[in-house]
Amino acid sequence: MKQKVILIVLVLLMAGLFGSADALAQQLEPMTPMDLEAWFMDFFQVSEDDIEPFENLAFVYQEGNDNSAEQVQQGEDLWAYVYQKGDGNYVQQWQNGWGNWAGAYQVGNRNSAVIHQVGTNNWAGTYQVGDANTARIEQSGTSFTALVTQVGHGNSAVIVQGSK
Repeated sequence: MKQKVILIVLVLLMAGLFGSADALAQQLEPMTPMDLEAWFMDFFQVSEDDIEPFENLAFVYQEGNDNSAEQVQQGEDLWAYVYQKGDGNYVQQWQNGWGNWAGAYQVGNRNSAVIHQVGTNNWAGTYQVGDANTARIEQSGTSFTALVTQVGHGNSAVIVQGSK
């Protein structure tokens, strides 16, 4: 009888695991750069018509424990967004120049994203869903676009565009 109960519990756990993994996979379609930007604009309720010219913007939303976000902006017309839901996530975004956009979306635990931008009209985003993912984007120059999408656990990515 005890073995039968253990078997039933294991079957139920596996069914729940596969069911939640399937639901997660259906929810998480890779975002394009413009989808991610539109998501941030909608979430933080920012309208381009309401923004003063040459104004720098930085938004952070954190839900969970021990999350950390650092945003440094030097220049004009720089936009930076961070959304963190989970525990122990880290984001660092440094922007220097004009017209740069940076966004980090993290759902999970112990994810790390670093974006450094120097120059004009650069766009960089990280989209991390899962645990222990790391992403780094470095842009130096004009009109670069980069998006790192990580779904799962323990993924790592580095993008370097331009020269230092």
